[in-house]
Amino acid sequence: MTKMIVAVHGATGTQGSPVVRRLRALGHQVRPLNSASADLADAASLAAAYKGADAVVVQLPQVFGEIALRHAASVLAALCEAAVPRVVFNPGMPLPPAPVGVPFVDARVLLARDLPVRVAASVIGPAGPYLENLAQPWSARRVREHGELVYPLPAEAPVPWSALDDLAEAVGAALAVAEPPARLVVTGPEEITGDRIAAAVASAAGRPVRYLRVEPADYARLITPVVGREAAEGIAGFYAPAAAAAPPPIPEGRLHRGATTVERWAARQAWR
Repeated sequence: MTKMIVAVHGATGTQGSPVVRRLRALGHQVRPLNSASADLADAASLAAAYKGADAVVVQLPQVFGEIALRHAASVLAALCEAAVPRVVFNPGMPLPPAPVGVPFVDARVLLARDLPVRVAASVIGPAGPYLENLAQPWSARRVREHGELVYPLPAEAPVPWSALDDLAEAVGAALAVAEPPARLVVTGPEEITGDRIAAAVASAAGRPVRYLRVEPADYARLITPVVGREAAEGIAGFYAPAAAAAPPPIPEGRLHRGATTVERWAARQAWR
């Protein structure tokens, strides 16, 4: 496999870190991109940061106003200007088939639509939520202090949760082949319920844990001290009834099932 210089957006973040680890394990040279090295709202700044890279992994930040649309437009313009040979875009969420009038979502929908038309790009994202959402500080603390795994999804319904390590594996695989897929949807080995996740966390944490579904507004209040009000309300909005429609079916050949079971994932986390 050809070794590449790969520029990675959000390289130190929750989504970017597993990608960086995977790329380095494959022998690639990683060029981390952050606010100090590239201004997401400035296409010229981004193009300069992309210069000389063999590939770019794009992950947009969690901003929820109109600036999200500007970020997406700047990234697309910069990738075209810099003539980056390979691009992978992780929208970080299941994408609706068309814009919905929410800038955070629409920025990802539009970038996923336009990238493969303008550059050699793969759109690789999750089929559902990341398991890592359940190990964030506000969630892990609740597990330790109350024995509760709190999330705004039903306990009994099977959901296509996925681990970020599996997403990172799919990104690395796409960069390793001459003709990568234009789109790929990543999920775990099987759909799982909240109750099964709680059982896996209980085994890993060494204490009883129950899954507790909360309303989106309550979830927003829970995470506000950590991520801020705007981000908390934006995240919780994904789970509001108006936004909770099932994503479109995954076309044949576009589903990538990762190998990370929820039990294996839970055992790797710091619950104590």
